Amino acid sequence: MKASDLKGRAVVTLSDAAKVGHVDDVLLDATYRRVLGFRVKRGAFDHADALPRDSVTSVGTDALTVDSPDAINAEGRFADLVGATSLGQVHGTKVVTNGGTLVGTIAEVEIDDAVRRVDAYTLSVPLLDKLRHRAPALQAEDVLRLGEDGIMIVPDAVGQALHAS
Repeated sequence: MKASDLKGRAVVTLSDAAKVGHVDDVLLDATYRRVLGFRVKRGAFDHADALPRDSVTSVGTDALTVDSPDAINAEGRFADLVGATSLGQVHGTKVVTNGGTLVGTIAEVEIDDAVRRVDAYTLSVPLLDKLRHRAPALQAEDVLRLGEDGIMIVPDAVGQALHAS
């Protein structure tokens, strides 16, 4: 599943069957390999609050469910979410080999169906390749280092394989 597919999905409470907001962004750990939580907007002009992944009881095709509205709070109140990287920050990250060759930029983050783990990163491609579903993917375990300046380092062999595909 694409992480961006979660954006806009309703957040519904099981305690009172109410829609309490919608997913505004996905929050990832420092190495982009785990889904830590979500930013949830309650209204169009409200600021986004946070929802830890562990507080989500289920991720359905139309909504995320939580036990009660108490699961959503200010992001700073959740220690695990402080310093998390948003999906918006990951998009556009440059991928460079350890030999210094630019491989491309991240267009999408692929996550597992349980919405807990990052599986791969899809690279940006020209529109024609995108329409043909020919976007190369970089496996999450192939990432050597992630910098704070929006740069991801991968082995030279991974970069060569991506260019060959």
